[in-house]
Amino acid sequence: MNNKDWGLKVFSFLFFLFIALVSNAQNLRIELKGENIGGKTVKLISIMDNLSNLETEIASKQLSQTDTLVNFSVLIENTSFMKIRIETFDYGFIAQKGASYNMRLLPFDFNIKDSINTLFYKFELPIIIENTTDNNLNRTIYSIDTTIENYLIDNKKEILFYRDKKKVDSLKLMVNSLIDSSQSNYIKDYAKYSLGKIEFSSKTINDKKLKAQLFYDKPILYDNIGYMDCFEVVYGHYFTEGNKVITKQNLIRWFENNNYFSLIDSLGVDTLLKNEVFRELVFLRGMKEAYFSTQYNSLNIVSMLENFIYQTKFKEHVKIAKNLLELFAQKSYYGSNAKEFSLQDIHNNYITLDKYKGKPLILSFVKLHEPSNLRELNMMYSFVDTLKDNFNFLTIACDNSLDALFNFLVNSNVGVRYKWDFAHFGGNWDLLKAYNVAVFPTFILIDSKGTIIQNPMRKPSEGSLMPFVPRKEVVKEKFFLDPK
Repeated sequence: MNNKDWGLKVFSFLFFLFIALVSNAQNLRIELKGENIGGKTVKLISIMDNLSNLETEIASKQLSQTDTLVNFSVLIENTSFMKIRIETFDYGFIAQKGASYNMRLLPFDFNIKDSINTLFYKFELPIIIENTTDNNLNRTIYSIDTTIENYLIDNKKEILFYRDKKKVDSLKLMVNSLIDSSQSNYIKDYAKYSLGKIEFSSKTINDKKLKAQLFYDKPILYDNIGYMDCFEVVYGHYFTEGNKVITKQNLIRWFENNNYFSLIDSLGVDTLLKNEVFRELVFLRGMKEAYFSTQYNSLNIVSMLENFIYQTKFKEHVKIAKNLLELFAQKSYYGSNAKEFSLQDIHNNYITLDKYKGKPLILSFVKLHEPSNLRELNMMYSFVDTLKDNFNFLTIACDNSLDALFNFLVNSNVGVRYKWDFAHFGGNWDLLKAYNVAVFPTFILIDSKGTIIQNPMRKPSEGSLMPFVPRKEVVKEKFFLDPK
């Protein structure tokens, strides 16, 4: 074989290898059709893990006004829970690795957000899966969930109050009848642990016995949402309610001293937590529970998790711990950097956060058509002249269009007198999420360096601005900002 033939064979091999790798890389394919998705941004959201439930955007497409179809081809490591997000609306489904999904958005009025706060009241996108290669994974899970929910509606008192074991056994038979031997282990495990939640809540089986049946020396199914939901129900309050081996005082001391080893060793006293891997999973859930509890210092929890990352031997737990730290950073607003933005005002100027560095900023998110918001703006108006030398003010209007802001500021008798900065959020729903805006109005206090001091800040009508009014005897350059 001459060099030319040899080179050709090598090239052919590498070419087909490359094709195989590329085709395998995009192992999830989604097609979404909808007559009213034109002009929208469609996002594909992945849940990083089923303990932290941290979300990440893995794909996003801005559609033209005439588009009625959007496609995603992405790489996922495991079968996992995902969301399709348009504005504030989601559709959740289980994405099977290697599967394709043909979906359709049924007629839906996106303008409902103008009359109902859809950041607070969640509305699911009416999406149906018309065709899929996931072996009826989502359809079967939907059947399991619907069967359990309907049965509980009809038998809630008998199961949860009277602890009728026969009723629970009847439910188990109904759910198991939906599953046959040809279906995946994911579905079988999902059904098992979904029923486990009911058994635990109904107390029809001894708690210790049930925990052993569900978790003792069993594989940890990190990617199965049925397993992790059941784990959440059983061990979600282990540190504060369900723990007989660790006192609150010991927890506080270990957190303060960053004594990870004493905490993890004490968990091992529980005979059901002898397994090192499962014990660490309970520890991680406990860290999440402790962080969002008012009983413990959140900074101590962060330090303990950072210590844990260097101690654990399990890669999945490193991933969960890092996701928890990211979640805590997103949810902890005091002392965190304010999210940058670039928003348009009615004069087509773009306003950024940098404009307000040098003085504290009182940032407000409002909807201009709501009377309660207008009352707060009017209350703030009475303070602006007094505070403007020491504070900046920016109001972000979250109404549907920039025109609404223009009409308010230019054509209304009220708006024309408001002389501080106004901008429109421009459909930037991620910005609202970053600032944890779920109700209107929301006020936020940011210091002169762009660090959040209060989120949320009390409303002006609740006296939030009164402490900042300088007394006549206070020298201007000694003016003190008290965030409380």
